[in-house]
Amino acid sequence: MTDSWQSIRTMIERTTTAKGRAASGCFSIEGTRLHERALRAGVLPKTVLVGKAVWQNPGERETAVFHQLAQHNIPIHPIPDDEMARLTQGRQLGGLLGLIRLPEPIVLAEWLATHPAPTLLVAVDVVDPGNVGGMMRTAHALGADLFIAASGSDPYHPRAVRTSMGSLFKLPLVTLSLAELFAALRPFPIQTIGTVAENGVALPEFVWGTGGTAVFMGSEYFGLPDEVIRQLDALVTIPMTPGIDSFSVNAAAAIVLYELQRNARI
Repeated sequence: MTDSWQSIRTMIERTTTAKGRAASGCFSIEGTRLHERALRAGVLPKTVLVGKAVWQNPGERETAVFHQLAQHNIPIHPIPDDEMARLTQGRQLGGLLGLIRLPEPIVLAEWLATHPAPTLLVAVDVVDPGNVGGMMRTAHALGADLFIAASGSDPYHPRAVRTSMGSLFKLPLVTLSLAELFAALRPFPIQTIGTVAENGVALPEFVWGTGGTAVFMGSEYFGLPDEVIRQLDALVTIPMTPGIDSFSVNAAAAIVLYELQRNARI
């Protein structure tokens, strides 16, 4: 017996919270683009809800998605358009909602043992899921090998998933506590760099190591906690126009990763 669209709707609603995702073992994706990119990456939804208007009159891209879902025997459930509008809060991203199983967790120490000199982007207590998703996209675009969501950062929140624009399906991802993170990093020759608004080494003057690098980005409001700063190898500060006290966390991550990438090519 297949699930009804009402039961799938309930499961999708549960994925809006970390507790609901943990209980269901799933997260949700929304819109045509995310379904395209999930399928392209070989990440298959368990099931998909489609607004009736889109189901009855799909565009070329939606038709292609439906065809791929059918090829993989993935159930598609048309639902009333007012239900889709409620679930998506009126966002016009294509009228599709899918459920995807949470991936098997990566054991960081095992991953590091098989990836020499990696670039890691670490989000520490980044509470805005839109920023977390943006950082995943930035990390993917600038050649990071792994994204680490530490402490309160939540990469599977629906807004983080949307903002990642599909990078979530391409970039390896680890979620863990700070204690677990530092314990896993300790045996490996990975330079740990923290970004601070002031009193760090000016980024253009920083001397990068030759091995792996972990770039730590802190909370939008409070920056990196003192307990993290004490354990890092170095702190860097991005020069800013006088009168400005900080960059957005995603912009700062982009600048630091770009500088790391640029120096690797010199």
